[in-house]
Amino acid sequence: MNPSYDDEDKIVWLRDRDFLARLKYVREELLLCSIRTGPVRAPPGEVLIGYAVLKKSAAKNSEGGFCRRIFTLHWSELDGRSESLNESIPSDAVDPLTVRPGKPGRRLSKEE
Repeated sequence: MNPSYDDEDKIVWLRDRDFLARLKYVREELLLCSIRTGPVRAPPGEVLIGYAVLKKSAAKNSEGGFCRRIFTLHWSELDGRSESLNESIPSDAVDPLTVRPGKPGRRLSKEE
């Protein structure tokens, strides 16, 4: 999949800003979708926190779908008490408050 952040129109969060502010991170993933807009399903074992809506001008990619960003957490990370949240940062982690349409979220490092 070849993402084009330029095709993004908006980011839809399924949780309020206070909830997002309490999170250390969300997982930023790419998902091949059949539609440009509307909610998508999170992969098994994950909870959908937000997703990108694409512009009407966004074209399907070479795989025949639309490459969209989704933002998830694993079920064990959702309450913020998970050891994984306190001890390590996954490679796909971004600060949810830095996510904007058309721009990648700020990646977090293990030192943060």
